[in-house]
Amino acid sequence: MNQNWENLLQEAEAFQEEMIENRRQLHRHPEVEFDLKQTVPFVMEKLTEMGYQPERCGRAGVIATIGKGGKTFLLRGDMDALPIVEDTGLPFSSTNDKMHACGHDMHTTMLLGAAKLLKAHEKEIKGTVKLMFQPAEEVMLGADDMIKAGALENPHVDAGSMIHVFPGFQIADGTVIISDLGKTMASCDWFEIHVHGKNGHGSTPERALDPLIPAANILLSLMEIQARELPADALVALTVGEFHSGNTSNVIPEHAVLKGTLRTYNDEMRVEIRERMKQIVELISETYRCQGEVLFLAGAPTLTNDEALVAHAQKVIPHLVGEEKTVLLSEVPRMSVIMGSEDFSYVSHEVPTVTFWLGAADSRHQEAYPVHHPKVVFNEAIMPYGVATHVGMALSWLAEN
Repeated sequence: MNQNWENLLQEAEAFQEEMIENRRQLHRHPEVEFDLKQTVPFVMEKLTEMGYQPERCGRAGVIATIGKGGKTFLLRGDMDALPIVEDTGLPFSSTNDKMHACGHDMHTTMLLGAAKLLKAHEKEIKGTVKLMFQPAEEVMLGADDMIKAGALENPHVDAGSMIHVFPGFQIADGTVIISDLGKTMASCDWFEIHVHGKNGHGSTPERALDPLIPAANILLSLMEIQARELPADALVALTVGEFHSGNTSNVIPEHAVLKGTLRTYNDEMRVEIRERMKQIVELISETYRCQGEVLFLAGAPTLTNDEALVAHAQKVIPHLVGEEKTVLLSEVPRMSVIMGSEDFSYVSHEVPTVTFWLGAADSRHQEAYPVHHPKVVFNEAIMPYGVATHVGMALSWLAEN
């Protein structure tokens, strides 16, 4: 390790107040999916002030590079929030009906911090670092959109990494968790199920075709796939999170909708379950003289970590944040398997990557809520650890390669 790089954490801590200001600005004004009308200009303005020449990429992405020639290392930070109403009581709470409940405001801020720190070490970059500010991670669409728009080219990306904040578990604040070799997060398929019947008056159900009956049976049957059709050790999570039908109590509706996600670590099983879902929806609907279909709207493959990058991270990260702040994901209690998904997986299927998790629970709050919870609070003090990890990983990998 270059001696200068071992001080990256202290250098990042020197502009912590600036990062807090940036993070709180993003947190007050969360935006979702590709609709980042305030977030994208904010990111581009900050990068321009640092001396970068940021470019739009895809529907709402931002790309910036630093260095010249050689190989290229990618650093990814996602920017989108969730359609959740915040309930933290923080003085900088969201000003709308959305919330950065997954910590993407932290991710964006840390990548901006990395951009600032990379400028201070620009002469030491043995190649090129590409910064990827990504939209629409929560709906599994943003990474694929940016890749199709050329995010991994001009210059071509040779390897990359990402960081995700990690509250809700008994992990010391600022601990950098290195994902183990191989698959780390599940694939994801967002689906909608539509059941079409015939509406009618509640007093004469015999003259209608009630879609609620087959829809309810479909819901129960989907839950039986894992209970009765898969091995007991199958890593699968099939969830229906929405069930909608009708808008008044005395009318049999014409249409029922179920929405949910399918997650798995097994690509063959993923295909088989999707086919089984199609059969269940169509045949149960037909049994009740209705019509049913399942639509798979978006998704992402499993997130995979490269052997050489994992080994490199294990060698470098302790020098950046300390031995006591570095662990492997498999060493974290109850977290050897993560059924959550990440569309950075699209990048991991194109180039070698490694994923980092950053302990981010705020110990000043009595309960450490998990991501996607309206009460989740992230510890801003951990942001320099993320910046040091970003910059140290990029500089050291480029120096070795």
